Amino acid sequence: MTKSLILGTILGGLMAFVWSSVSWELIGWHEKTMLGFQNEDDVAAVISSHATQDGTYILPSVPPAAGMTPEQKKSALAAVMQKMQTGPIMVAAVRRGGFGSYSRGLIVQLLSLMASAFLLTWLLLQTTGLTYARRVAFLAIVGLAASVIVDLPNWNWWGFSAAYTAVNLADSTLTWLVAGLVIAKVAKPATN
Repeated sequence: MTKSLILGTILGGLMAFVWSSVSWELIGWHEKTMLGFQNEDDVAAVISSHATQDGTYILPSVPPAAGMTPEQKKSALAAVMQKMQTGPIMVAAVRRGGFGSYSRGLIVQLLSLMASAFLLTWLLLQTTGLTYARRVAFLAIVGLAASVIVDLPNWNWWGFSAAYTAVNLADSTLTWLVAGLVIAKVAKPATN
């Protein structure tokens, strides 16, 4: 089981990394679902002057409730809900200093995919009696499930576009289908 886990982690993670490179760099379908701001330099200046630190920002935000009476909290929450209903709303990851090293990003991506491959290999090793095709399908469905868990709530609550969401659902499924071709080959459950 240990050998299967190691092989599934390394080879599955590498295959997922290769697919993700194809998906983002060659197919380019992710970028087609994202919009750019008008007057991008002006927007960047506003973000730089109003985002005081790196982090995830939300608009509108709930004001700190410390020191508020129950009535003030209720009123503040009602004001936020009104703004959420009329818009605009936004969730944004802000890095004030830019992306940094592209090589570092690739290494972190590879390690993240290997961590995912480790978990999926372990999960696959808990199954019994599945054919190779069903083991691959199992991993693809787990990839789809992970995307459904994350991407559908983001579409619902934060307005991520249907196209963006659909591409993420498809890409996650395809990533783990492609990686699953390798993982299912090398990670075979032990027979009792």
